[in-house]
Amino acid sequence: MNRRHLLGGLLMLPISGVVAKPHASKAAMVLADATGRDGPSRNAALVPSGPVRTRQIGQVIENLDIEAPSGSGVIVRHAHTTIRNCRIRHARGPGVQARDADGLVLQDLEVDHVGAPPSGVGPSSSYNNLDLINCPNAIITRIKASRGSSNIYLEKSPGARLSWLELHDARGPMPRGQNVQFNQSPNSILEDFSGENGSTSWTEDNISVFRSNQCAIRRGLVYYNNSPTGDGVMIEGSFDCLVEDVDAVQQGNGAFAAVPEGPAGSGNCTFIRCRTRESYNSERDGRPAPSSNGLSFYTRISAGAQKHSIIDCRFDALANPRNLIWELKAVNAGWSFTRGAFVARAPIRLSFSWG
Repeated sequence: MNRRHLLGGLLMLPISGVVAKPHASKAAMVLADATGRDGPSRNAALVPSGPVRTRQIGQVIENLDIEAPSGSGVIVRHAHTTIRNCRIRHARGPGVQARDADGLVLQDLEVDHVGAPPSGVGPSSSYNNLDLINCPNAIITRIKASRGSSNIYLEKSPGARLSWLELHDARGPMPRGQNVQFNQSPNSILEDFSGENGSTSWTEDNISVFRSNQCAIRRGLVYYNNSPTGDGVMIEGSFDCLVEDVDAVQQGNGAFAAVPEGPAGSGNCTFIRCRTRESYNSERDGRPAPSSNGLSFYTRISAGAQKHSIIDCRFDALANPRNLIWELKAVNAGWSFTRGAFVARAPIRLSFSWG
């Protein structure tokens, strides 16, 4: 974990082709799905399309099969845009690139970076599947995304709500390599998700909360990491965040972390019922061994900050079961991180009309 100043080995005790409309007619009004959330009709056939660009505020883009051999699949430059019920395959650009788009809604999308090589590091750090900058209050739900530089990247986009995500095979290169990253996007929520990588991936942190205070990460699975410096869930330079009911499997450098970052401090983050198992502590997929010597929790606080809390957390089958928490002095007394067998959460599996 050299990029975060961790000394390894120390242990602690236990465009074109637009088919879109500015406002939906009654015939195209969304239906309610079985959970009561609003969702588009699952029976609409997808219309083949090239890349798409928004033209006005409040536009609805739906029911498209978008192929983008170069550039972005969808470019959003207007507030209150909705993109729903689409498949997006992009090669040399982001899948959805949104800028300055308040109130963006992304729903029922399958986004694949088909320009990624069969395995290993991606060709560019900018080919994210969903790439949002200055998009406050975004709603992102029922998304399947694969092989992006990062699968979902939000920058300066506070108040985002992400849910029901099936994410696969993040490819980097640095500074990307996350399944989800919040960058300067406080007060955001990520819940009901799975981020699954494998030997073809090139990861950094599976989930990254970077300089984003008061974020919540709930009910998720992060699976597999091959970065020598990446963590399962990394809260970096952020205060008052919550990680609850998240399982981190096949991690090496760390399962969970909350630390300062440069001049940005850290404190008062809470980990509740977080679990980790089947970690590794050696070279993996041609990348160096974890720099932390197989750490589980990486915790530090800035001067004067409140300590972090570790509550009712569990571990099993660790590569280094004596390297549990760094630094213990950054954690409130009464912490609970104990050995116990468990079955990891099932990954999210979404189905779409075109699947």
